[in-house]
Amino acid sequence: MLSLTPSQVRLGWSATNKAEAIRLVGQVMVESGFISPGYVDSMLKREQVSGTFLGHGIAIPHGLPEARHLVLQTGVVVVQFPAGVVWSEDGHAHLVVGIAAQSDEHLQVLANLTGVLDDEAQAVALASTLDAAVIIQALQGSSALPEQQDAPAFEGLSLQVLSPSPYGLHARPATTVVEVVRRFRADVTVHHEGRQANARSLLSLLRLGARGGSTLTLTAAGDDAAAALLALQEAFVVGLGEEPLAARALAPESVPAAVLDYEGTLVAGLSASPGIAAGPVWTFQRERLEVEEWAADAAREHQLLESALAGAAAELRQLYEGFLQKAGAQRAAIFKAHLELLDDPEMLRESHGLIDTGLSAGASWSRVFESRAQALAAMDEPVLASRAADLRDVGRRVLRPLARVLEGEPTFPDHPVVLLAEDLAPSDTAKLDPAMVLGLCTAGGGTTSHTAIIARSLDLPAVVALGPSVLDLRNGQHCILDGDAGVLVVKPSQRDRAKAAHQRERIRLRRKEEHLERHRPAITLDGRRVEVAANISDAEEASKAVDAGGEGVGLMRTEFLFLDRDEPPGEEEQLDAYLTMVRALNGQPLILRTLDIGGDKHVPYLSLPAEANPFLGVRGIRLCFEREDLFRTQLRAILRASMEGPIRIMYPMVAMPEELAKAQAITESVRREVGADPVETGIMVEVPSAVMMAEQLARNVSFFSIGTNDLTQYLLAMDRQHPVLASHADGLHPAVLRMVDLTVKAAMKAGIWVGACGGIAGDPSGAVVLSGLGVTELSVAIPSIPAVKALLRGISMADAEDVAQAALECGNAAEVRGLVRGLLARKGAKA
Repeated sequence: MLSLTPSQVRLGWSATNKAEAIRLVGQVMVESGFISPGYVDSMLKREQVSGTFLGHGIAIPHGLPEARHLVLQTGVVVVQFPAGVVWSEDGHAHLVVGIAAQSDEHLQVLANLTGVLDDEAQAVALASTLDAAVIIQALQGSSALPEQQDAPAFEGLSLQVLSPSPYGLHARPATTVVEVVRRFRADVTVHHEGRQANARSLLSLLRLGARGGSTLTLTAAGDDAAAALLALQEAFVVGLGEEPLAARALAPESVPAAVLDYEGTLVAGLSASPGIAAGPVWTFQRERLEVEEWAADAAREHQLLESALAGAAAELRQLYEGFLQKAGAQRAAIFKAHLELLDDPEMLRESHGLIDTGLSAGASWSRVFESRAQALAAMDEPVLASRAADLRDVGRRVLRPLARVLEGEPTFPDHPVVLLAEDLAPSDTAKLDPAMVLGLCTAGGGTTSHTAIIARSLDLPAVVALGPSVLDLRNGQHCILDGDAGVLVVKPSQRDRAKAAHQRERIRLRRKEEHLERHRPAITLDGRRVEVAANISDAEEASKAVDAGGEGVGLMRTEFLFLDRDEPPGEEEQLDAYLTMVRALNGQPLILRTLDIGGDKHVPYLSLPAEANPFLGVRGIRLCFEREDLFRTQLRAILRASMEGPIRIMYPMVAMPEELAKAQAITESVRREVGADPVETGIMVEVPSAVMMAEQLARNVSFFSIGTNDLTQYLLAMDRQHPVLASHADGLHPAVLRMVDLTVKAAMKAGIWVGACGGIAGDPSGAVVLSGLGVTELSVAIPSIPAVKALLRGISMADAEDVAQAALECGNAAEVRGLVRGLLARKGAKA
């Protein structure tokens, strides 16, 4: 505990005004070794921001938070002014307690002030005493004055503050209030325009509807009332953790200069798919929850609710900690607010009360959070009304384990929207109506995430890894999604909207030109050709690939035949699908990747055991070996189809030479059974060990195809679906590019060609760098084919090689993208 000594108490002083009194108190603090002299100026500035007069002749001057570096040691001093100093319109100060706070040791002294403030007679006695020990005893608390030992808790201490600007007491700042109050043994009430709220209840605070800059009155009672109000005053002075709007704008060096011309607020993410969309945003919901209304065992329902709350809290803590590291406290704060909603005393009390009436845990919780969400949604202040979405999100997290989860079609308004989501799973693709989606933006994900793949396949602008700030946007709010720059423009001006419209028209004309030239080969300005093929996922897409200008199919994901069914496809069904593609391609090559299931693809009829880490378990070629019956059936269909056109076989997830040898031996055995001619075989290079063994592997295959998505996540040890790490799992990271470089060099030594079929192959920066590293075939999403071909026709291979070599020496993916932007700007090429 902080020790208050006689040397820190000065009696019988006088001052003509408050400023002089503060300087005198500051001088004592300097002499006591608590502060540097500069801290006194901060104490004076504090009085301009918020008063420090507590009442009953007591004031507690202290500096602003930004001056804490001038605090040398935590401590307090007391200066007595018997004649009084005019401190504020509320009264004169007779006892001034100067505070230097480097830790929280001083809070007990402030808590002891509560008893003094509750007893005017004692306050008067301290203002006139000639014995420093009397003041020390009152504030130290070690031996309180006899007449004060049984003093009742103070009930009338109050403080006026301003609601933070610009948005008022919404979720994040209200969360800070709750956190501060919970540190003290005090009951704090917030008063606003005739309404009041329990400062320990986030929902209660939100329902106040306090706009930015409005006056709030805080009252406190309890053992720590004075200390609680002091801590709250400090929190309000610094804005309750709210970041100024100017600070939320994008850092100038993080985007091209042209993007900074937007006048609206920019939220930075990662470009996942090019293009610009403008329109109202809409949150994607992928499921419907149903609960039983009544339950017979109330005790069990209480336990179920507590368990669901604990599970949701664990999820939110993980999200908060992750985003705190990735994006800082301000962006992560939304998840902290969600945690406080889970611990809201009013909601918990009412939910458990409904369970006692016979309702189930799910029905009780649903009623409580939905009624409060409706009340929030009805508020006049838009930012506060949008908190209803927060509450519903939290409510659904808790409700999910208490309910039957039913997959359903997402609800869209009757007009196109920019879709918001935490992230999108592969199964979400089927639920998107392209006619109703202008673009995609997500809080999580990365450039190799499913959202990015979905967006490119649907030719939709997309920005990922925007952080949880996008969860604040309410349905219907107009935004601009700039997929080229990787930003979301919130509250765009009319000028911003006009700029976006002009940019969309420019892109439309460019796409039209690219479409007309789509069948021209991608030959660089210095005469080097790069083949541009298609990634496809079903038989019908083969003809679309040809129409888009694709020079064959560089990756056919054959698992589409095996998913969403109760039994595996037979040989004839597979043969029919493969022949459909061969005929559609009309002589162009078709690369069929053998069954690649595992990791994030679950197939019930395979009866695979649960794995702690499926991405490091039985998947790809390993599954083919585990289920050789399925592998042989697929190979029979592939080899029979090869009799009608050029088919190449590609094995996935090959990690070592013996796996390749085994796969080829099985293939050769099946080929002899079928009577087909030999076909070219290759491997997906997506495991770091395959890169390191590339020279040996290259001796026995006809080609490599680099799967940059998986290679990136395995190399960087980052799950590309992880809510926090996905944004860092960028295939243009120099570490990944060095792996590409090693692979190409090994292939060249063996005389085989190298393709790339991961997400960055269709990214403008990726197409340039991969080509410059010696990749001669890029397999991309169908809508990207014309643009990638046009891009390569506009540069020289010499320039691409120079950029690629420089990229290998970069420190991160952002630097690599900057290099390519510079090249394209110099050449006037169209990214």
